Amino acid sequence: MKLLKHIMLTVCLLTAGIVYTFAQDTTRRETRAERKAMKEADVKKLLESRRFVFKAQYANPLGGGVTSLNGRLFNFSPDGTGHIYLNYNYDLTIRPDSVIAYLPYYGRGQFDVAYNANSNDNGVMFKSTKFGYTSKTNKKRITTIIITPQDAKYNRRLTLSVSPEGYANLSVIITNRSAISYDGYIAEK
Repeated sequence: MKLLKHIMLTVCLLTAGIVYTFAQDTTRRETRAERKAMKEADVKKLLESRRFVFKAQYANPLGGGVTSLNGRLFNFSPDGTGHIYLNYNYDLTIRPDSVIAYLPYYGRGQFDVAYNANSNDNGVMFKSTKFGYTSKTNKKRITTIIITPQDAKYNRRLTLSVSPEGYANLSVIITNRSAISYDGYIAEK
């Protein structure tokens, strides 16, 4: 009789443990889904407000991370892929009235010989208060923002593609240099 009671108690405890485990898994999935939905809502709100910052984590130069310094070619990509990790606070700040870029540049100047001689003209760095801004969201909920600064030193076209989770890619086309892109995320400033 005692053995039967122990067996019944053990079976009840195991059953309760299994039911508890399944209940926890369901709530954990719901929590993840809720967090994802909240993140997507936050990203959508940021994009609609036009008040956010793109934080660059990687630079992807055209030509695989090769740049020209003092007439010599150097490969800045440690693994040779052209994907360069950025460990500083490089960003692109978007406001309704301004666009401020503070991004590094890896690549070659194409047409302007004076560019290479001027050490103060490095990177993709400008502040613009006159710019075009268009935004479109596709079926996969990727938002593409095209920014065309009109008062920057060189004609540029910035294309920012943002996923619903906030991951982003910024492509920069510059008239006197090779194109470059950056991977990162958007955040509130």
